[in-house]
Amino acid sequence: MEISVSDWLQAANHEVELRRWREESGGKTKHFVAEHLFPNASSAMVFWYLTNFDQASYLMWHPAHIGLQWENKIAGPGATHIAWEKMLGKLAAYRIRLDTPDKSPIPPKGRGIAVMLNPIDTEGEILFYILNEIEQTEGGMKVTCTFTFPAATPDEFMEAHRRHNIEELQGLVNDAVPYLIRKTFGYMIEPEKLAAYGLIVPA
Repeated sequence: MEISVSDWLQAANHEVELRRWREESGGKTKHFVAEHLFPNASSAMVFWYLTNFDQASYLMWHPAHIGLQWENKIAGPGATHIAWEKMLGKLAAYRIRLDTPDKSPIPPKGRGIAVMLNPIDTEGEILFYILNEIEQTEGGMKVTCTFTFPAATPDEFMEAHRRHNIEELQGLVNDAVPYLIRKTFGYMIEPEKLAAYGLIVPA
């Protein structure tokens, strides 16, 4: 992907705003929860995908997604990527790190598996928290996403992320996950076999 000077400036200003809201909040937070139900979907496929996703499949999540750059593509905590996407008409470069669930200000409910994908600043400090709880249900899969922002974050900004999350989870599960599995293996491999492969898609 090509990044212009204007793109870099928009992304840098985006991080400046997030840092300012964090400092103004003095440790206080606010949050929202979005629940997603996917009939006949497999949590094993989503876990494998979140370790292996690439640029082409990332663009399938949402029309606002512009590009993807992996900084540290590993299987497990510490994996870091930069997600270029439009938010409220401005370009953001979210540097997102896979963290353990104990980082969440709001503890997981204990059902299924919890995955944290936290946007961080250039010093590695968390800007806001995204806790994803993924559980297999009798009819498919349930994903519960809890976004925790600094209290000074504008409500408009949080609402934009709530709408974006609802839309992008559909693209991730229904389009991006099956695409990457077929691209990697040549067919839809059985979900229970995916755990054996771990990290196999290069950055």
